Amino acid sequence: MSMKHVTDRQVVEAYRACKAVSDAFLHNIFPYDILMEATGQCFKVCYGAMDRAADRNLVEYGVSLRTGWVTKEGDEFMLTGKEFAK
Repeated sequence: MSMKHVTDRQVVEAYRACKAVSDAFLHNIFPYDILMEATGQCFKVCYGAMDRAADRNLVEYGVSLRTGWVTKEGDEFMLTGKEFAK
C-alpha cells in the first residue's frame, strides 16, 4: 500500500463529495472514508494523500484535515487536468 495509489484528483473529489452531502459530518462521513472505499487503501495511506493535497494547496483546513475544503487552486486543478510530479 502506498500513497501513490491515491491521486490528488481522487482526494479533491472526496472533499467535494463530503461537501455535497449536507449532513456528512453529522453522520461521520469524512474524505478518508470515501477514499478508503474508492481506492481500497487503508486509513493511513488515504490520510497521507489528504495531507499531500493540503501541502500542494489543493485543499485547506482549519482545525482538522478531515473537515477541510477544496481551495481555488484545487478547483483549477480539477479543470486543467494538470498533475503533480510524484
